[in-house]
Amino acid sequence: MRIRKKLLVVLVAVCIPLACTACSNPSEWSDYLGNPERTGYSVNPGPDNPVILWEAAVPGDFDTSPFIVDGKVLILWKDDMYHLVKTEVYLFDLLTGEILQESKSDLFFKAFPVEGHVFGVSIESLHELDLDSGEITYLASIPKKSFAATNMYPLVLSDRIIIPTTPAVCLSRSDFRILWNLADTTGNPNLEPVSLAGDESLVIFTAKNEGVIQLIAVDPSTGQFKWKVDPLKWALWSALGKDTIYCGGRNMWAFSRDGIQKWVVLTDAEIISNIVVGPDAVYSADAANNVYKIDFDGHVIWKTQWEVSPWYYENHLVGAGNTLYCIGNYGDAVSVNRSQISAYNMDDGTLLWNLEFEPSQWIRAAPAVADGILVIGTAGGKVVALASDPDLFVKQGDTFLSKNLKNQAITSYKKAAELYEEKGDLSRSQEIKERIHEIENPLQSPRPTTPPEPVPATQTPEPTT
Repeated sequence: MRIRKKLLVVLVAVCIPLACTACSNPSEWSDYLGNPERTGYSVNPGPDNPVILWEAAVPGDFDTSPFIVDGKVLILWKDDMYHLVKTEVYLFDLLTGEILQESKSDLFFKAFPVEGHVFGVSIESLHELDLDSGEITYLASIPKKSFAATNMYPLVLSDRIIIPTTPAVCLSRSDFRILWNLADTTGNPNLEPVSLAGDESLVIFTAKNEGVIQLIAVDPSTGQFKWKVDPLKWALWSALGKDTIYCGGRNMWAFSRDGIQKWVVLTDAEIISNIVVGPDAVYSADAANNVYKIDFDGHVIWKTQWEVSPWYYENHLVGAGNTLYCIGNYGDAVSVNRSQISAYNMDDGTLLWNLEFEPSQWIRAAPAVADGILVIGTAGGKVVALASDPDLFVKQGDTFLSKNLKNQAITSYKKAAELYEEKGDLSRSQEIKERIHEIENPLQSPRPTTPPEPVPATQTPEPTT
């Protein structure tokens, strides 16, 4: 991994009340791209000048998205991304990278958490995995035409789960019976979802129908068809704001919740990344190597250069605090020669830093961010956690020390001291260095001494000279 800083910028993250629908708990990345609305945004900042907090290497592939819940990272491991023989679900400690649990799965191609449960999707069925016992429980059958090779995940709502198969189906979370399927409610069995977003009152599918892309809205409770917009040329992405639906294809479109077009932005080329819905604007990238910030009225606030990936589904944007993280892979039609994360200031589009990964560490899926930590799974069998807050390294060192892992604790404390010094907090840096010295040079216990004999109460002590 290599960081290339093009501009040295100290980023001060300002948490602004959201003007859009965002995470119900913005400190946890508990659903794909943060929430069912697929906004890809958290008010809590991620790393502003990243260093490796921890790495975990497991030979195989982590080519699906990580999830962060309750201080843990859940991610699916595969022995091979193309020819599966076995898959496992891993649970890592978010702070230290310690493997907390490792459970075999029934050839899941996706695994995701839902309020203390872990669900897995195989080709024709939905299962629940008990991480403690390793037991896998069958929950429901789903259509065979799956979403294995895409970055789509099921849409988890309060009482139901919508699975983006062809046709898409909606299951009850209480008994996992099928409540509706998109073929019945729309009268079209050939609708193939390519993205979906939603909330408790509206679900949006971007779907193919005999090569034509449509934007389709249904009622999440009944699946009742509400409206559609077509054709939307090359549309692949959608996200749901507070009162606006955003769709990215040949252009960037915005629609009201009743399907009326509000505005369109004619981008230089087709949109080839997900759409981030931030506090005051939406962000996305096009095939002409541009990243856009477009306000909620359809005005381009800024446009900046970013080298996008030639593989459309491997461009991922994530917003955290005031930083936009852009992840892509680069190479030719045969192989990847590098992966890269670029970070931009969301206010003005200033490039903050670039971080490159080696070809063997191919980033195929979107990252997760929580508590100042950005977590990435790679197709090279590594999970990498990046951070920049020295307090995190102190907490990590404290955790290692509590387990009597002194060498690991010293390494964490040294990085914390270095980061405090870079931020100009010399007193805190010195304090941590003193702590390191105490660990490396423990004080010898003092020799026992015999206390002086007490003076009898009736005898007056002679004065000393």
